[in-house]
Amino acid sequence: MWAVFGVVVLYYAPLYMREVGLTSPQIGWVGSITLACSFVFQVLAAPVTNRLGRKRATLLADLISWTLPMFVWAVARSFEAFVLAAVLNAVVRIASVSWSLLTIEDVEQSQRARVLGILNLIVAGCGLLTPLIGLPMSRYGVVPTMSVFYALGGVGMTVMFLWRNAITQETQVGQAAIQEHRELHPWQSVSLTLRQVLAMRQHPGLPAVVAFYTLSVFLEQLGLFQILFYREALGFSVGALSWVPVATAAVTALMYGLVLRRLAGVPAERTLVGTRVLGLVGAALVLLIPAGNLAVLLGVVCVLSAATFLTQTYRDAVLFGRLPQRGGADLYSGVQLLSLLLSIPAAGLGGLLYHGQPRVLFEVIALLNVGLLLLAMGLARTRTATAG
Repeated sequence: MWAVFGVVVLYYAPLYMREVGLTSPQIGWVGSITLACSFVFQVLAAPVTNRLGRKRATLLADLISWTLPMFVWAVARSFEAFVLAAVLNAVVRIASVSWSLLTIEDVEQSQRARVLGILNLIVAGCGLLTPLIGLPMSRYGVVPTMSVFYALGGVGMTVMFLWRNAITQETQVGQAAIQEHRELHPWQSVSLTLRQVLAMRQHPGLPAVVAFYTLSVFLEQLGLFQILFYREALGFSVGALSWVPVATAAVTALMYGLVLRRLAGVPAERTLVGTRVLGLVGAALVLLIPAGNLAVLLGVVCVLSAATFLTQTYRDAVLFGRLPQRGGADLYSGVQLLSLLLSIPAAGLGGLLYHGQPRVLFEVIALLNVGLLLLAMGLARTRTATAG
């Protein structure tokens, strides 16, 4: 029920901002402001999650970060309105930590990649709805259609948050964390989180995972302008672009049904290497898409979608595999904290590059994919050395 609305609004968000009059630099600034605020809430994520519990923190953070901004987006027509929605939506960093832990902590280590894959599959599967939204969008326009969909999403997501809260239980680790942090002052909880971050170097292999995680997040922010590149530089219609999430959903289902299980016995670090080779190929192919050729566009999207699905699934699996059980929430939040801090300039930089020369931005993305591949190879070597 979140993904039915979330997938569509996130996919069309840059196009929606463009249609109401925002420039490329302004769209980039909205992205960077979102990350800057996300950094602040990421600092609070572990203390809030530990003090309130995974279940309660998820409910409150989701209501603030999705219900409220969905209604703001529905009526947003200015840069300032989008900034307000961005600040509210940044609270999702708390929900990201609490929801991930609520989902994963009571799951066996060997099954975690599968669970993460199921969640990614559900989200991607809702991309099948985008052609249905593309039809009224082609007839009535992007702005009126998306305004209605944002409002409906605000209602639908709220129902989902309350329903999910009623049927979930606090994890065992979460129950212990509530007891441990109950007697701590809030600032002591924040201090504990920061100490855990500073001690990150003491955990073998974790700094390398952090580097990979950070660069992948940086690249995700640069990808904000991908739909604008397809629309403005390559001349695809809104109706044609509505099929992109469908291709993404189909590939994700294929990856989960046929590929993920076959890779169950392969170390996640080795899988990341193959995944990033695929990602590099996809990033290079984006630069070769002929204007208006939908078949080639969807083919490239399939390559990128496969790489993204496997990267996100195994990146998180590698990270959770290297986190200690005690202090896991603090370290997980710390990894995201560093990633956000270093990625804050990404969207703003992407906006400036796209405004000057759209192709240059995607050449930079391809180059950074080379760096991500090298980091994945380093993680695989570390795994091999440790196993040996």
